[in-house]
Amino acid sequence: MSSNILTKWINFLVFLFGITVLSYSGHGGQSAIVLMLTMLYVFIVKRKESVNFILLKEEKIFVYLVFVFWLLQLFGILYQPEGYEFSNARAQLKSFDYPMRWLLLLPIFFLLRRYLVDWRVMAIGMSIGVFISVAIAVQEVHIFGIGRASGGANHPIPFAELMVAADLLLWMLMIYAWNNDNKVISFILLIASLVGFYGSLLSVTRGAWLAYAFMIVIWLFYIFKKSISEFRSIFSTPVIARLLLAVLVFYGVSQTDQYQVLQSRTTGTINNLSENDYNSATGNRLDIYQDAFKVIKQHPFGIGTNNFLAIEQSNGKNYKHAHNELINLWVENGIQGVIALLLLLGYAFKIFYKHLKHPNDLVSVYAASGLMLIVSYMIFGFSQAVFSHHQTIIFFIFYLYFFIAQIFVIKRQSF
Repeated sequence: MSSNILTKWINFLVFLFGITVLSYSGHGGQSAIVLMLTMLYVFIVKRKESVNFILLKEEKIFVYLVFVFWLLQLFGILYQPEGYEFSNARAQLKSFDYPMRWLLLLPIFFLLRRYLVDWRVMAIGMSIGVFISVAIAVQEVHIFGIGRASGGANHPIPFAELMVAADLLLWMLMIYAWNNDNKVISFILLIASLVGFYGSLLSVTRGAWLAYAFMIVIWLFYIFKKSISEFRSIFSTPVIARLLLAVLVFYGVSQTDQYQVLQSRTTGTINNLSENDYNSATGNRLDIYQDAFKVIKQHPFGIGTNNFLAIEQSNGKNYKHAHNELINLWVENGIQGVIALLLLLGYAFKIFYKHLKHPNDLVSVYAASGLMLIVSYMIFGFSQAVFSHHQTIIFFIFYLYFFIAQIFVIKRQSF
C-alpha cells in the first residue's frame, strides 16, 4: 500500500471516528480498532521508514506517563485490600475495560504522529457526529416527551459533556477555518458548534456549562500568545454570529415545555442552597463524598480499580462511582493514582501551552484545542467521574493523542 493511499485511509478512519464516537452505539470503538490494526500493518510493512518511529523527548515523557498511570490502574485490578476483593473473576476482568483504553489507543498515537491528517476531515467528522446525536436528542424531547435527552449517549450527563467538548473544539476550528479563507468549512463548523450547544441544553445538565467560562480564558491566552494581530479573531464574523445565534437558541429553548425541566431543576438547586441543604443541591453528592473520604482514610492507597460500588453496596446504596473524578480515582487507585493522572494531564497541558505561540497556525490551534479538551474535562470531573464512562473516556484519550501527535507531525514536516 502506497503512503498516499495509506494517508487517505487513516484520514477516513479519523473522519469515521468523529462520527461514531458521538452518535453510534459502538462509540468509535470499531474505528479505533481498525486504526490500531493499521498501525500494526505500518509497523510490520513500513519498518524501513523507522526514522519516523523515533520519539522526541517530549513524546517519550508523555508515553511514559501514560504507561505509569496504566500500571497503577493495573495494580488496582490485581490487588485489593481485605474486605474489598472482587466478588468473582468476571467482575475483576470487567475492571480491565476502561483502564485498557489508555494503553490500547497508544498505537493510534504512534500512527497519528507519523501521518498528517487533514484538519478538515477531523472537523467535519466531528460535526456530523454532533448533528446525528442532537437529532436523536430532539426526537427524544419533542416526540417522545423525555425530559432530559441522552442523544447518541446512554445517559444525559455524558451526552451533555460530549456536546460541550465538541462545541469548544469546533469553535476553535471554526475560527481557524475563517482566518484561512475556508469560509464554507467555517460556516459548517459554526452550525455544528451551535447544534452542539443546543444539544447540551436538551440534556439539562448544568454542570458541563461551566466549561464555557474557561473557554473564554483559554481563547484569550491563545490570542495573547499569538500576536496583537490575532485580536481580529475576537470580533470576526463567525464569532459574532456564533454568540448571537447562541442567544437566539437559548431564547427559543426557553419558549418550549422542555425548558420547564431546566428551570425547575435550577430553581430547586437555588432553593436548596438558600436553605443550606447542600446535599440535595448537589444531587446527594455530599453523601457520596463523605462515604469516599471515610474509605480514603482507611485505605489511602486505594481499594481497587472500578471498585467504588463495593463501598456503596456495604452502605446499602448503589452508586457506581464517586461523581468526582479525582475522589473516585483516590478511592480506587489511591493517592499514587491521583498524582499519576495529574502528572499526565499536567505534562500534556505543558505541551499544549508551549505551542500556543507556534508560527504555524494549525499547530497553535491544535494546542488551544488540547487545552480546551483538558480544561473542559477537569470541569466535568468536579461533579462526575468522567473516565468511568466508555464514550467520554474514549473521546478524551483519542483527541488528546490526536492533538499531541499532529502537533509533532506538523512541526517535523515544517523543517
